[in-house]
Amino acid sequence: MFSSLYRSGEGSVPELKTYYDFCFDDEPRNPLVQLYESWLDEIERHQSPGTLLDVGCGTGLFLSVARRRGWDPFGIDECEEALAYARDQFGLEVWAGRFAEFATGGRYFDVVTGWDIIEHAREPLKFLQAMRDCLAPGGLLGISTPNQRSILDLVAGALYRATAHRLTWPLEKFYIEQHFLYYSPDTLAASLTSSDLDLICLRRESTDLRRLTMSPPMFMVLRVLFAAARVLGLENRLFAVARARSGDGDSGSASGRAGGQALE
Repeated sequence: MFSSLYRSGEGSVPELKTYYDFCFDDEPRNPLVQLYESWLDEIERHQSPGTLLDVGCGTGLFLSVARRRGWDPFGIDECEEALAYARDQFGLEVWAGRFAEFATGGRYFDVVTGWDIIEHAREPLKFLQAMRDCLAPGGLLGISTPNQRSILDLVAGALYRATAHRLTWPLEKFYIEQHFLYYSPDTLAASLTSSDLDLICLRRESTDLRRLTMSPPMFMVLRVLFAAARVLGLENRLFAVARARSGDGDSGSASGRAGGQALE
């Protein structure tokens, strides 16, 4: 399934047809590169560049961006075609296979990231705990995922109820078959806490409309909805950074740099 997404954009949501086209070019005008730069800005507020593991790294674009900023990157993914691009085009070290197997190998990283991956996990808490187990003492975890408590869900749900459950396509655009669960800000924060992680930053973001394929009227509708979402705090995406909780004997400077929890 994911190979076809990277290769041709095939999937259940036509608006995502060009979504993965931005995973191949590490250049400043790429909106996905710009997003990765902003995420790394936040991570680097709390952690100097060091070793970094990206779970579900795909074509390796995030790792390429991180390497330019001084990180020592490593990636893992199950999509052989995407990993071939990461090796051949970006010259990255990547590993093909299931993360559950990799996580038992005893390698530890200063930062572990998982961008748009946890919603695909059948056992998300186990997945988070495995990511936590790959962190060096005081290391950081970065994660992104759709926001269930968003304006898209609010409007689609209202239309569904107003039409006596007949209008389903707006909900089908948001709740797609590759996603097994959706987080709200509260449930994501609780899941991180239960995985021995201390939340540093949790913020709401909107999908960059440049990455979507849609008609001009639909584009305008989404622009209006996303503008309202910024006012109401109902953006459709979540980004979080958390630090591995220090044990009784670990009170080093890494945890001291964490700062307080921020919900933006």
